[in-house]
Amino acid sequence: MTLVAVAWKYLLGRVMTTALTGLAVALGVALLMATFLLTRGIRDSFTAGTTDYNLIVGAKGSSTQLVMNAIFRIDVPPPNIPYTVFERLTVDTRVEAAVPLLLGDAYAGFRYVATTPLYFQSFPWKRQVLTLADGQFLHDDPPDQPRFEALLGWAVAKQIGLRLGDRFYEGEEMAAFPLTVVGILRPTSGADDRTIFMSLASFWEMNELSREMAVKPLTAVLVRPKRLSDIPILHREYNVLPDTQAVLPSAVLLTVFKLLGIAEEVLHIVLGIVALVVFLYLFVSMYHAALERKREIATMRALGARRTTIFSIIVLESCGITLAGGMVGLLGGYGVAWLGARVIAARGGIALNPMMVTPMHLAVLAGVVLLGALAGLLPALLAYRTEVADNLTPLS
Repeated sequence: MTLVAVAWKYLLGRVMTTALTGLAVALGVALLMATFLLTRGIRDSFTAGTTDYNLIVGAKGSSTQLVMNAIFRIDVPPPNIPYTVFERLTVDTRVEAAVPLLLGDAYAGFRYVATTPLYFQSFPWKRQVLTLADGQFLHDDPPDQPRFEALLGWAVAKQIGLRLGDRFYEGEEMAAFPLTVVGILRPTSGADDRTIFMSLASFWEMNELSREMAVKPLTAVLVRPKRLSDIPILHREYNVLPDTQAVLPSAVLLTVFKLLGIAEEVLHIVLGIVALVVFLYLFVSMYHAALERKREIATMRALGARRTTIFSIIVLESCGITLAGGMVGLLGGYGVAWLGARVIAARGGIALNPMMVTPMHLAVLAGVVLLGALAGLLPALLAYRTEVADNLTPLS
């Protein structure tokens, strides 16, 4: 019988203790992997959602709030700016592209965003171009002739089940302004997947306040200057105006990443404590088992088993428990991360893809087995030093 077979037989002989110890290892690994997958998913989501526009012009207030709304569609919308700000930017010779945004309420948890066809236009400097999975893009409606068209992000169409030609509205007060689905975007792994796009004219007509306003409102304008040297000039100009601010999205995202880094450091400390607790639990379990099996080990020695053989069996048992627990923990970590991603997407509006496979998985599994070997060393040494004569005396 091989050493592995003997170790396996011993583990089955104390199945309850083995199962509880393996469960402790699995829970620790699942917590570690779920935390890693979710934090990595959040960071990747913010990175993928970074804009190709160098400036965002909006109302005075929190720069973080403006970026979170305009780019990631989360947080409470900031105050509006007049449409004239966009008109001024479109005729500015220093500006290559200016795209207006008007953020509104939500339908089934998905944010309404009004814009123009410029938002979907392919520019040479765009890293990611929005493409259609079905249908067509929005028309550039005249202010007095809204078509009430809706272009859906991929996640919106998938989760709500809307298809081309479907009409929908939010609440009885909006029954007079139903939107018609004219297109569905391909997945982007960003905030656009969870957005319902419409024309500015449609939004203004649907909103009672903007319908009566002589100067129509906007939430923000995405700005791409022609030259990098124009960025600080435009940034300064729109910050000194009384009602507007110009924000550098990259600067805000650096702040967000710093906050994420601090949170990750705290989580690493917590996970380190969890790993220590699991290690101690495994050590105590294996040590207690070695004490209980002194007579059995002495019998094996009397039958010809060498000390190194006994030592190896104990270490293999510990490694086997951690290997099994680690594999279950990896699967459990994916399950927890998947549920966590759904909760974050539903409540925070951030689309995550936690189902990634990285070298980290193999490293975690190898690390868990190594911890198992370390936890089994002292119990194995105890078994190694077991004397035959002292432990085979009659029990009565």
